[in-house]
Amino acid sequence: MAPYIVGVDPIGDNVELDEGVMEALPAGCRVLNTSRGGESLWVETLRIEVELPDGTEQVFFKKGASGETGLNMMKGAFESEKALYSFIPEYVPKPVAYGSYRSRPDMHFYIAEYVEMDDSHPDPKGWAEVFATLHKRSMGKSPEGKFGFHVDTHLANIPQDNTWNSSWEKFWAQIFRSLCEKEEAVRGPDDDLTRLKEAFHEIVIPRYLRPLESDGRIVHPTLLHNDGWPGNIKPRTDSPETLCLFDSCAIWGHSEVDVRAARPNTWNLEAAGEIYQDIMGVSEPQEDFNIRIEVYATLGIVLRSAMYSQEPARRLLFIEQMEKLIDLALTSGAMWSLPAPETDESASAQNSRKRRIGSAPPDQRGLMSRI
Repeated sequence: MAPYIVGVDPIGDNVELDEGVMEALPAGCRVLNTSRGGESLWVETLRIEVELPDGTEQVFFKKGASGETGLNMMKGAFESEKALYSFIPEYVPKPVAYGSYRSRPDMHFYIAEYVEMDDSHPDPKGWAEVFATLHKRSMGKSPEGKFGFHVDTHLANIPQDNTWNSSWEKFWAQIFRSLCEKEEAVRGPDDDLTRLKEAFHEIVIPRYLRPLESDGRIVHPTLLHNDGWPGNIKPRTDSPETLCLFDSCAIWGHSEVDVRAARPNTWNLEAAGEIYQDIMGVSEPQEDFNIRIEVYATLGIVLRSAMYSQEPARRLLFIEQMEKLIDLALTSGAMWSLPAPETDESASAQNSRKRRIGSAPPDQRGLMSRI
């Protein structure tokens, strides 16, 4: 097979790869073959088959992207997958390295062991067991004892603000706000949408997340994959009963965030969500569970509005989701009496960011007419 170039990499037999890539592979190995590693909208992928000095063969997966964003994506991918691998190595391809090309310093890569997978829907029981295992093994083991991650990770090509925070409510609001800012940057501002986002922050997030950390309740920081749709968890070809989990956007957060992929009418994973609940239970207050999952799902909805900025329907869905949740929060029984969580911000920063929640009366139905 005569080699040819795809992106920056030669495809074919006995090709020469960039020195930076070769240094990340096992010392003394020889490239036998390279081929496309799969389809992606955001990165270039490569399957690399090598021969080790002892004559055995090994296969690796490489993905790459350019520029500062590309470097941050590759670093985030490596750190994210390394964290998951440390808790569930039986389900995650082993991360190897990330780095930059020598011949083209603005091009960056991430390398992991290559796992052949079937392009089929994950078994509900298997999906639930993978996520339950990750959550059980990592719960309460955040290195900082807080919510966040030590680097910013990316959902597709969009970074989220993973700055550590001791409050789950404040941290989730922080990453949601960061994605809203990215969405507005690519689509442009809209006054009505701005009012909706303010209402979402002031009403919905305190109503459904604050009770998790009130009246003696505690959210234990748990390592999350954070993007568990069926495209990121597939059966291994060599062992179809074993699922392979990849392309994580890890954070330490509330375990139920990962269940958003199993909400009804989304990815046909409803049964997986029910099995997960049987294994892990539901956080108190249990009666808020279904709407909490919808609150968490809003993160993915605003993400897709930012990713597919030329599709008007994506922003409309984001608007409809927020309107629905604001209405539910205003009519479901208020939690206004709960004190706001402590924050890691300075006193001056707190004052500049104060909201009306502490003094808002339960009946704010008139707000909807102003949004």
